[in-house]
Parts: sequence; structure tokens; C-alpha cells
Amino acid sequence: MFDKIYDNCSPTPKKINCQCGKVLIKMSNGRPRRVLECCCIDCYQHLEWASVMGGPKVPIVPTLSYWDNDIDVVRGEEHLRVVLLREEGRSKRTTTTCCLSTLMVDYPGYSGVMFMLFEEACRVQEDDPDVPPTKTRPAESRIFLKDFDTSRGELPEFQGDPARVHQTCCPEYIKGWNRVSSPTLDNPSGEKVQSLFERIPEMTLGLEEGKRILNPSDCPVGFP
Repeated sequence: MFDKIYDNCSPTPKKINCQCGKVLIKMSNGRPRRVLECCCIDCYQHLEWASVMGGPKVPIVPTLSYWDNDIDVVRGEEHLRVVLLREEGRSKRTTTTCCLSTLMVDYPGYSGVMFMLFEEACRVQEDDPDVPPTKTRPAESRIFLKDFDTSRGELPEFQGDPARVHQTCCPEYIKGWNRVSSPTLDNPSGEKVQSLFERIPEMTLGLEEGKRILNPSDCPVGFP
């Protein structure tokens, strides 16, 4: 199981902040289910859009971490919006109106038991201020390399096992992980992101798949 590489990551609750600090969310389990790097066009397009609109700088290769779907919104719910890239989009990404940080992401394949975070698009509490998250929760794979375009910048070297760099998604070992990953949550204490999403406004950006977002005029819909 991949979670063996996260033994140095404390399972105690962790805080998720937007970049400016107006939004604070706590997640009950501070040990991720998995972490990976994703080169896909949709992840990059969302982060590029948020950056152009005033959010965090978009990374060349985003880091995605997956956590138990058990959260508590401590403050700032009024700053949250659910964002879809296009009408047929399946990923729902929580974005803040205050600083364009991206917080919890939901996707049907997560089966309601986990959510995803873009590590570079928000602030996730560290286990040890002297140890970077890349050490306590390292990426175990890099996926969708086929989508990477050099216009993003120079592709950084993957720091994990080079055998786990994939052109697409879901090689056999990931399928195996999905089969044995817990289909339930142990002793949930908060709420699921889906219940939060029912309370906050949702908007669709109407972005063309794969289109680079280089300035606000590339976005047919304003925000918020």
C-alpha cells in the first residue's frame, strides 16, 4: 500500500487555509490517502485561470493530495464558490473569492470518501516546520505526462520512482490501490464536501478544453 510512504505524516487533524487566511477548514485525518503529480490539461487550466484572475502562481506540474472526506468549516464559508471548467465538467473545485485559492476538489471517482487538494493552490498545515511536505507526503507517481506542453516551462525531474511516471492515468498498481482503498470513512466527525457544496454558489467558466488562459480576456465568464 502506498500509505507506507506517509508514515512520517501525522494522522492528527490538519488545517487548510486559503492564501490570505480568510478561509479556514479542518480535516479530521491529517495523513493523506495518496499524493501524486498531475500534468493533465484540466488541472493546469483551472490553476492557470485562478492565477490569471489573481490567485496563486500556477506550478509547472501541480501536486495533488487526497484526504479523507471529513471536514469542518471553521470560518470563511461566505468566500467559497464551486467552480466547473465547462458544462460537461465532472470535477467540482472549491475556489475562494477573497484570494482565488483552490481548496477541496470533488470528482465522481472519489466515491464520496475522499477529496483532493492542489498543494500549491492553498496552505495545508505542515507536520514539522523544519521538514518540507515533499518529505512527509511525497508524490508517489506522476500521471498524464502526455498532456504536458513545454509552453508551461521546463519539466522538473520526478523525485520518486521513475517507473511511476505515466503517460496517462490508472496503471495496474493504481487500479489495485483503488480496489483496496477503504470505501468508507472511519468515525467521521464533521461533514463531507458534498454537503458543503450544496450550500455555496456554483458557477461554470465555459472554458474550451485544453485552452491556455493567459489573461482575463481568455475567460468568457467573470469571477465571482
